[in-house]
Amino acid sequence: MPAPLSLRPIIEARDLPPLSVEALRERLAGGEAGVAFAAEHDASAGASLGRVGGPEAKAWPHDIAAAPPVNVPALCAIGEAWWFPRFGGLIGTDGALYDATIGEARHGSGDLSAIPGVGGNATRFTPPVSAPELDTGAVFVPWGATFNYGHFVIDALPSLLALEQADLLGGVAPVAPPLTAWQRELASLAFPDVTIREVEGPVARLKRAVFATSMNHFLHHPNGLLADLSARVLKRAPSGRGARRVYLSRRGQSMRVMVGEAALEKALAARGFAIVRPETLGASEQVALMRDADVVVGASGAALANAVFLPRDARVVEIQPLNFTSQWVRAACRQVGVEWRGYVCASPCAARAAPLLSRLRRGFKFAFQPPLDDLLAFVDAAL
Repeated sequence: MPAPLSLRPIIEARDLPPLSVEALRERLAGGEAGVAFAAEHDASAGASLGRVGGPEAKAWPHDIAAAPPVNVPALCAIGEAWWFPRFGGLIGTDGALYDATIGEARHGSGDLSAIPGVGGNATRFTPPVSAPELDTGAVFVPWGATFNYGHFVIDALPSLLALEQADLLGGVAPVAPPLTAWQRELASLAFPDVTIREVEGPVARLKRAVFATSMNHFLHHPNGLLADLSARVLKRAPSGRGARRVYLSRRGQSMRVMVGEAALEKALAARGFAIVRPETLGASEQVALMRDADVVVGASGAALANAVFLPRDARVVEIQPLNFTSQWVRAACRQVGVEWRGYVCASPCAARAAPLLSRLRRGFKFAFQPPLDDLLAFVDAAL
């Protein structure tokens, strides 16, 4: 049994040797560590700050008069490391624990004990007796992106794009855990000439690796990489489906249940909205649906990542329950020139208000009930 390693957290932008992008390429080729920053690229200049309404608008915890933060990803090269495909995590053979690669994994496993071999509250790591060995790997899929559409679109794919734009993929194969059909579809639209090596198993050993810190929740502070990604995907996506008004239904979802959603859908259908359940569509179909839309309405959720594929000057109305507020959709919209409007309503309501079938579904978290007439008035103002 290999001896355990003591883990030491590495904050990449602080702890790795700072380099130019050109020097980073040389370090990567030699299996040495270093960090450089991607070019600054904020595509939100002149974009609308958006607006907030609804009965709980005053309780929205963000400042609508201030633009959301914009991140410039750091590009990181390292030498030999253990890579955990399902988590995105990288641990150097010297015990370096790379923060950006495990930032999302901490949301599913706070002490990282779900990562094979990690213990002691993320202070030690016991290497596996054996594991497949790869010469190189461009790591870009964090834990959240392995199952969540929004994280894959806004965290994973821009991370791969940042590496490509910096010319860090020459001779370095992108690596990922086994992808789903929709993930492969999106990746092929964005990177038609790139072959992603899908690796099964809990761990692999990379002789040298490269990654971007945008793996770690880029969706909370995206930059113009998102606009570049959108343009790439739309260039190869199918033609639009002609729907000018789209409602993204969550009636098939269990975590956050909107009470009265059927009545909302009926009222929106009367206003010319196409009522869509995104989980029933392939990735290309979802992108095609967006490219003709003028107005998209939906409750907070991963499907709203599709806002990045809307035409400029389109509008998004996001229904936010008060106990689940954020501004990640707003931040994404600003990078692609789409106007965001948030409707904030009280939440949670009594669980018994939700249909019994919804409450019995695995994963049910809470229910909320926006006032229908007030919500419809907010939507009408966006039409």
